[in-house]
Parts: sequence; structure tokens; C-alpha cells
Amino acid sequence: MQGRYLFALILVAICLGFAIQPHITAEMYNFQPPPGTPLDDDVSEIGSRVSIFLRGLVNGRTDEAVNDLLEGSPLEQDGEKLAQLKIQIDQSEQQFGKFLRSEKLQLEPIGGSIIRAVYVLHCRRFPVIWRLTFHRDDATREWVLVALSYDTKYDDVPTTEPPRRSL
Repeated sequence: MQGRYLFALILVAICLGFAIQPHITAEMYNFQPPPGTPLDDDVSEIGSRVSIFLRGLVNGRTDEAVNDLLEGSPLEQDGEKLAQLKIQIDQSEQQFGKFLRSEKLQLEPIGGSIIRAVYVLHCRRFPVIWRLTFHRDDATREWVLVALSYDTKYDDVPTTEPPRRSL
């Protein structure tokens, strides 16, 4: 007798699970991000800008790469710091070895108006971690670089799973 009640209870639970399932699935497909949240297109745009910048460094076009990346940025306004940044980048190639290629480690929105990009620039001697932060300008709605740094602090690098290789 007890077995029948247990069986009936399990059967009811399964039926309820199927009845609830379509409602949950429909809500998941109708999800809309909050207003002002960066969309996939925004994140892709930032990823492209950073990749083009790092490719410019690999190709030895530091001036052009920095100028394009900082276009419209408040960092662009200080000519002395801009020139100093370009010199530091060129010197870092001497320190870390020839720039070879870049790899995206993290590219994600933080809140509704910030996107953080973390890339590794593989060099002949040491990899260099680049951290770039973009902010959506309220007036122009454009994404503007507001912070840029690079270092070899590997312990601060976000962890990601390596891509799986098919057999």
C-alpha cells in the first residue's frame, strides 16, 4: 500500500514538473536586458577595437594603433602623456621581446555603462597582460576608453577555461 502512495506521489511530481516547464522556458526566451545594458554588439565592437589595437602593436604601428584606440577618449587630450605612453609601449617591446600575437582573456560588461577587456599580448620573452576599460559616454552614446594598463601580474588575470579540442 505504501508503495502505491509513493508511486502516485512521484507521478504527480513529474506531471507538475512538465506543467511548470513551459512557463519557465517562455520566460527565459522573453528575457530583455535592463535599459542601458551593453548588448552583444557593443561588446563585439569593443573586442574588435582592442584586437585592432594589439594587431597594430604586433605590426610595429604603435603611433597609429594608440591614436585610433584613444580617439574621443579623455586620455587623448594630454599630448605629453600620450607621447609618453607610445614611448613606454615601444620600450616594453625591448623589455619583453618582439610582440607576436594577442589573445582575449576576458571581455565583459560591468553594469550598464562599462565594458572591461583583458587581453594577453604574447611576446618573445614574456606575455604581457593588457587591461582596458571602456565607458559609454552619456552625451554621444559612444564607447570611450577611460583606463589602460599593462603589466606582467599573472596572478591578477581572470581565469578562463581553455577551448576544448575535438578528437
